[in-house]
Amino acid sequence: MTGKLAGFYEGLRIGKIEVGKTSMGTPQGTARINAVRYREGEFAVEGIDTPSPQGQFKMERFALKSFSAANLMRWAAGLSGHGLAPSPDQLLGLFRVLEGAEIKGVVAPYKNTRQLVTIDTVSLNWGQLVGSIPSKASLVVKMVTPTDPANPAQRPLVIAGVDKLAIDLDLGAAWTESSGAFALMPATIDLGNLAKAQARFALANVPRGLFTTDPAQAMGQAAQVEAGAFELSLRDSGVVDLVVAQFSRMQNVSRDAARRAIVEMIRAQGEKIAASNADVRMAVDALAGFVETSGQTLTVKLTPRAKVPLMQLMQLSQSDPESALAQFRIEASTGL
Repeated sequence: MTGKLAGFYEGLRIGKIEVGKTSMGTPQGTARINAVRYREGEFAVEGIDTPSPQGQFKMERFALKSFSAANLMRWAAGLSGHGLAPSPDQLLGLFRVLEGAEIKGVVAPYKNTRQLVTIDTVSLNWGQLVGSIPSKASLVVKMVTPTDPANPAQRPLVIAGVDKLAIDLDLGAAWTESSGAFALMPATIDLGNLAKAQARFALANVPRGLFTTDPAQAMGQAAQVEAGAFELSLRDSGVVDLVVAQFSRMQNVSRDAARRAIVEMIRAQGEKIAASNADVRMAVDALAGFVETSGQTLTVKLTPRAKVPLMQLMQLSQSDPESALAQFRIEASTGL
């Protein structure tokens, strides 16, 4: 019946639906919503202001992009059609229901503290489906979150006086069927007063059959994939000084002595590989220089010397990292 209703629904056109201001009672107080809108395939909830046990939660906008009620009905009908647990392919059918989601203007309490998490934007989009799997996607995140003294991974930041993390992430990836190329477009993450990193990564000869929920088929198709160029740019905005300060405390030495010790360790470890690969020496020198002088940008680029099967490279990187690196021409540099 749901499937029949989906076909009937496609014969209708709903241009616009709006629900104005609404409110409801909760144990913590009154929750309010300014508007709920559906227009030209976009479903949005705007102006959410609701109390929570930790404090007041506000959201300017939550939206589902290119939302299809007919496809939602078909997807729901497919999940419940046989009384069995849905297959991975059926679950991934949700990607046909909409093409993205967006959150804007969030102010929320952080755990049981008086600090706030603020989200300017979280935007996730996908498309270019192969079967039920997207072969193109993008993610944008702009937010500020307090550091957590209770989190061991964040404790060095707290000790160093970093009380907030400003996160600016822009990530995109796409597959081109005609060329078989899969590219991670300039993926950028900016951690405010710590560092900014940008990466590019490419794969070649990626077959259409790799986009499948069948693990055996995916493994078989993966054997055709070849590694492409990789490029990383890392801009120091305070992360080097943070690492040096942490090492200084651990070793109970001055920061200058800690910096020299880190540089010496980098060069010593690099010498073990550089003896058989001159390109590695360049990369080691660049990394050492990056640590020696704060505020620099480190750039590393790896280019395959010949066709490099990805699966073979992954196995080689575990058993013989030096031979794995030898498959690439390495360029590295630093600059202010």
